[in-house]
Amino acid sequence: MPSKPRYQRSKVSHLYLDTKHYVYYARGRDAHGMDTWRSLSTKSFEIARARVAGKLAEIQNGKALRSTNEARETVGEVAEIYRARIQADVSLKPSSIYYRVQTLNAILRSWPALAQLPPAKVTEDACLQWAKAYQKMVSAGRFNNTVGTLRDVFKVACELDLATQNPALKIGKVKVTRKELTLPSRQQFHAIVEAIRNTGAPCAHDAADLVEFLAYSGCRITEASFVKWTDVNAKTGAIRIHGHEETGTKSGQVRSIPITPPMRDLLDRLSNNRRQAQNSDRASKGFIMQLVGCPKALENACKKVEAKRLTHHDLRHLFATRCIEAGVDIPTVSRWLGHKDGGALAMKTYGHLRDEHSQAMAAKVTF
Repeated sequence: MPSKPRYQRSKVSHLYLDTKHYVYYARGRDAHGMDTWRSLSTKSFEIARARVAGKLAEIQNGKALRSTNEARETVGEVAEIYRARIQADVSLKPSSIYYRVQTLNAILRSWPALAQLPPAKVTEDACLQWAKAYQKMVSAGRFNNTVGTLRDVFKVACELDLATQNPALKIGKVKVTRKELTLPSRQQFHAIVEAIRNTGAPCAHDAADLVEFLAYSGCRITEASFVKWTDVNAKTGAIRIHGHEETGTKSGQVRSIPITPPMRDLLDRLSNNRRQAQNSDRASKGFIMQLVGCPKALENACKKVEAKRLTHHDLRHLFATRCIEAGVDIPTVSRWLGHKDGGALAMKTYGHLRDEHSQAMAAKVTF
């Protein structure tokens, strides 16, 4: 009976398992065409798969390699394994995948040294120090979800026998309090827009247009950035909002929003008085908005007119609020916002507005 070959081919090209020592190897040809084997210094198939391309490049280019003792699995490699698992998980909605990838990227940005550390070397104290600093940077909900992602990354490390315990489990979650919506009056909103438009900055008009577009559409900022003139259908009175990961559209689907009278006025102004674009690349692609954000201009304008600070997302709330105050039912507003829950989230957020509207209408009833 023939003996089992020492190097067993895997399902990944150029990746082999040394069945004697259970370590993975990359096999390729060097610059002289010689068959060459290099250890990937790991027993983990997923880490080996992540390393094999880089090792092949080293073989082909004749670069000096790290010794086996220097090679080590890092949190960065484990994070990429987690990313691949999330992106391949068919049980997750596109919005969930998008959000988890966002939190993973946030961890690696806010803790730069983490990616190069071996998982077993990351301590509970180090995790707590990162959490203390990161909590000051984001909302409570975002913090809790990012902590969950960090825990999941170390859970993968434990599964791969790269760590014996999960150091992120010591990080406590923070209490999430619902944000109180304090939105500008109609007069304040128009004053904010004019304050932005009259700053004299090169992009002042573009920033004011963006603020109006967000308020009149209810779009997320990334969605607004990708709307083109070809998405505007004057005949049907609707604007098509694209649903894919690049726009941040959580439902992952295309939806239509109505062209309200204020939006129609804005589009007419932009169409009839097209200014020279500050960003020629965006103009050449037919995008309606010339800017992809104006947080500072919005913040400064709010201070100038003595209104509560607004964010891009607050303008989405403003759209929903004005629609409900105008008598639009919450399920319809929910569809315009791109919610797929039949209005459950909108009811939690804006339900009190419906009650106020109902009371106002009831006050008009006479006998």
